[in-house]
Amino acid sequence: MQLSNRTVHVRVAGRSAEVDLTALNLQANATDAQIKTAVARHLDLPATQLASHVIVRTSQAIIVRPEAIYG
Repeated sequence: MQLSNRTVHVRVAGRSAEVDLTALNLQANATDAQIKTAVARHLDLPATQLASHVIVRTSQAIIVRPEAIYG
């Protein structure tokens, strides 16, 4: 799967942002931890703020969002 032209959609602290994967200086094989670290750096957040977020990969984007809690 080619990631170089994909968008990273981020939802954190009540706000949303979209960043090109290449703007985060990530490679196609970036791990979830690398994505979280790069996003936190890009948004000037402490890395720990994304610790409980999940990474969802689709054919068109990578989504970084809070873990869904049901019930």
